[in-house]
Amino acid sequence: MGGAASKEGAMLRELALAIGIPLALLLLALLAMEQWGDRLPAWLQRLAKRPSWLWNAGIGLIIGLSLLRWLLQR
Repeated sequence: MGGAASKEGAMLRELALAIGIPLALLLLALLAMEQWGDRLPAWLQRLAKRPSWLWNAGIGLIIGLSLLRWLLQR
């Protein structure tokens, strides 16, 4: 019974990390855009003018970081 509880705890921790890290990155990016939108580097300003590009870049970053995390755990 203790083994099942520890596995469940580990799964919950992994789920919190899998959801929490990308959500934190998304919120930090949103705050950065709101705070420093006019002082961002030129390449980020170009992305900011096109919401779809910014969204796709963010999702790609989340997927890439998730893959890197998975590879480092192996």
